[in-house]
Order: sequence, then C-alpha cells, then structure tokens
Amino acid sequence: MPDREPLSGMDNAWRRMGTPSNLMSVTGLLTFEERVGYEEMCDRLAERLLRFDRFGQRIGGQKRRLLRPYWEFVDGFDVHNHVYDLSLPEPADEDCLERFVGTLMSRPLDERRPLWELYLVDNVGPGDGNAAVLRINHSLGDGFALLYVMLGLADNPSELEFPVDGLSAPPVPGAAERDGNGRDSPEPTTTTDPMDGRSPSGVLDTLGTALRAVKAGYNLLTMPDEPQTSLFGTLGPTKRVAWTRRLDLDRVKQVGQAHDATVNDVLLATTAGAFRRVLDDRGEDTDGLELRCTVPVNLRPMAQRTGSLGNFFGLLFLPVPVGTSDLEERLEIVAERTDARKAGVEAYLMYKLLAVAGRLPEPVQNLAMRLFEKQATGIVTNVPGPTGPAKFAGTEIEDMIFWVPQANDQGLGISIISYNGGIRVGVAADANLLPEPREMTEAFETELDTLCGENG
Repeated sequence: MPDREPLSGMDNAWRRMGTPSNLMSVTGLLTFEERVGYEEMCDRLAERLLRFDRFGQRIGGQKRRLLRPYWEFVDGFDVHNHVYDLSLPEPADEDCLERFVGTLMSRPLDERRPLWELYLVDNVGPGDGNAAVLRINHSLGDGFALLYVMLGLADNPSELEFPVDGLSAPPVPGAAERDGNGRDSPEPTTTTDPMDGRSPSGVLDTLGTALRAVKAGYNLLTMPDEPQTSLFGTLGPTKRVAWTRRLDLDRVKQVGQAHDATVNDVLLATTAGAFRRVLDDRGEDTDGLELRCTVPVNLRPMAQRTGSLGNFFGLLFLPVPVGTSDLEERLEIVAERTDARKAGVEAYLMYKLLAVAGRLPEPVQNLAMRLFEKQATGIVTNVPGPTGPAKFAGTEIEDMIFWVPQANDQGLGISIISYNGGIRVGVAADANLLPEPREMTEAFETELDTLCGENG
C-alpha cells in the first residue's frame, strides 16, 4: 500500500459530518466472563487489530481545500498509546458504566492520531469479568465494519455462525484484502433489506427501473419537516447512553411468526411503540403521529468486507407509525415501507449522494446536507451478530452492545445487536432531548413484553 491513500468519498463525507454537538464515532462494548488483562489485551490488538491498516493510520491533509485528505501510517506506532486500563468509582454499577460510556461519546477523538481508542474497565459486571469499550471514528467504517473488527479479534472466528446468509467473520490469521492503489473502494454490488444482512441480488436488478429511482429522488427532496416533539430540537455537546436488559431473540421470532413478519419488522414496530410510550408519559399528543427514523441499509455484507473497512451503506428515511397502537396494523405499515424494492433505491441514492459529496469541496457537501436537516428524529440500526458464543483471549465474550452516531440534527440513536440468542438495544441520546435514556430502554422493554404477551 502506498504511504498515502486518499479517503473514499463516502468515508470523507462521514468524517466531515462530525460537529461538537454530534460527534461521528461508533462505540462498542464487550463484556467478558473472566478478566482480560491489560497486556493480554494489547498483545491481542497488536496481533489482530493491526491487520486492519486503518488502526495504524491517521488522517493527513485535512486543511487542503480542493483535494481530499489521505490516510498515512504513523511512525513508531504503539498500540499501548490507544489502550487505557481503568476502574470505575464505587459502586461501579450499571449506572456508573452508562455515565462513563456517555462521557466518552461526548469527547472527540484526537485527529492527530489514528482515530480509535479502547478502554479496559476492570470492575464492572458480575463475577470476575471485565469490559472493553472500543471507539472508532465513522471515517474508518460503519457498524458492520466495527462488528467485522470485533469478530476479527475473536479466538474462534471460523466457528462463528450468523442468523442470516452472507455474513462471516474475517479470516485469521493473515492480511485482509486491500486496494493499494489509493482509489475509492469498489462500488457496492449487492444490497440488503433495511436492518438485515440478506443479499437478494445486484443493486440495479433489485431496485427496479430508473423510473422508481426518479420517484425516490423526488420524494427525498420534497420530504416535509419532521413533526415537532420533545425528542427533536437543539443539540448540545453532552451525550447519555443506556441499554436494555438482554432480550430473548426466540420470543421476538415468535411474534414475527404469529404475524407473518420478520424479526426486523417486529423490532421497528417495537421502536415505534417505545416512542409513543415516552411521548405519552411526557403528556404529548401521539394520535396519528408518525416520526421519521434514518435506517442504515447495508450495501456490502461482511462476506465481501476487506481490511480497508470503510462505509458501505445508504440511508432510508423511514416513517414509523408511532400513533398506531394496533400491533397488526403497525407491522403491516413497517413491512410495506421496508420492502427492498422501495427502500433499497432510496438508500442507494443516499449512498451515491454522500460518495459524490465527499469528493467535492466541503462547502458543497454542507449545502447538500442542509437538504436533509429537520427530516428525522433519530437513527435506528440493527446488526446481526453470531448465534453462538465467541471467545477472546481464552475467555467467553458474555455480551455485545454498540451505539452509532446520529448525523445532522438528530439527537437520538437506537442500535440493536443480536448475539448468542439474545438481543441488546443501546440508546444514545443528546442530554438536551433525553437526559435519562432509560426512559427509552424501559419503554422498549415494556412494549416488547406487551407484544410477546399478546402472542402467548
């Protein structure tokens, strides 16, 4: 690989979107059944993480006006400079860990160095285990890229199975594939259903005719502003996080089977119900209310991911039926709106827009992004993790949680990940809008319990 490699248009676009009130960092939390030591962690990262060049590179040329910035290797890179070993103050409970993660998400990564860091937290969780909090800048890659990296650190990647076709952990050991010519990463050739990992066929074949693309483009440009609720407003620099208890994936599947719906349909319908519960508790009128969420649509399954990581997703502006209390009706609305033929073309158009904007001068990108301000309350994303347990440095990974950043003026992020038969929902919120994000996690749990109870 050359000493310098220009950022792809898509990666540069997401780098530029970061602001003091909305940092572009993806955050992941791993908890371990038994304690992983600091040197043990550093050795494993040096062995496995640095197979991905981005973790030893920083972004240079950021002040150039017309040319894109570039990736460049850091001389004398030492993984110890990015790994921190600490303990939380007593009582070191879940509340304390949530505050710690929220504080990290409120603080920008140092752009003079490779854009990642890991915190090994010793005294959290039950038993003798500990936890690791990994943060990467969105310019390195998307949520699937972070999962790809996390699973690349596992002891048993070849043994891991996934709930949908087309997913796999990266090969270990050996260098991953790279494009060493300083060019943008290859064009995505497959698309997936929103919040899913399936790969039906080629983009243009799946998305239909050019007429559908024109219609989707028109709809994107003529969207009305998002309805005003207390979950939408002026953002600040302080972020808060929370997560649900471990939810039973089989129960979610049973609800879907009872209503001829997918797991993703059920989770989106649950999200709409959680929004309604929070707003109702705040005394706001939700009758007939629909709120838009941006839903990332993965355009490159992990089986096609490489060591260059990167961002390969589009965005769907999805209206969710917050004011619809009937489950059957809610599921029908969600399923119709996430149909791959309709949703995929919009997501692909957004991917192309960002990829082009990221290659143009920054003022041009800023102008383009203003078209999508005031268009969504938050982001909802789902990453399907392994169906069985993964191991790290000889100890089992007890659980996985992650949070994605919210672009533009969105102050709420709901990140869903499945792992080893369970589901965790992580909520990241701007403190101005949702100072206690457990309002949302508890509403999600209550809504899902209600749906499951209605279906036996």
